[in-house]
Amino acid sequence: MQHAKERSMVTIEYTIRTTNAHGETAELPPQTSRFVLGVDAQYPSVESAIMNKTCGDRFTVHVPPEEIFGHLDPELIQELPREDYKEERLAEGKMYREMKQKTLVQFLVKELREDTILADFNDPRAGTSAELDIEIKGIREATSEEMKPSCARDPELTMGN
Repeated sequence: MQHAKERSMVTIEYTIRTTNAHGETAELPPQTSRFVLGVDAQYPSVESAIMNKTCGDRFTVHVPPEEIFGHLDPELIQELPREDYKEERLAEGKMYREMKQKTLVQFLVKELREDTILADFNDPRAGTSAELDIEIKGIREATSEEMKPSCARDPELTMGN
């Protein structure tokens, strides 16, 4: 029986459940993915969980926020002078976007105050974690063509497509 190792073409069937920083959960329908272990970019916790598994193995993997969109960083929530921003674009709970000096300024308007804005520069998905229920459907040695990173191959072969 073949064990998953670096440079193995692995086929998995998985279901993913995400939980955002506010505790809201979502689940995607089951999906199938093929990738070369150690070559195609995967979440590190998923790669290490697959290593040494065999065809037919089932397991659950927790993917922490730092592997996805990062943790919610309180230092990225800042108070800004309201007068520096276009009033018609300011709305609590909405993203503010504006080009300033050829740079996109983007933040979530957490709160509008009299003279200031409480702005959150975190990725809106920061703090999201995931649980993947995985079943190994196939393991074989990857071909030399498959050893090229997925961005140089058929995008249908990689996770998320």
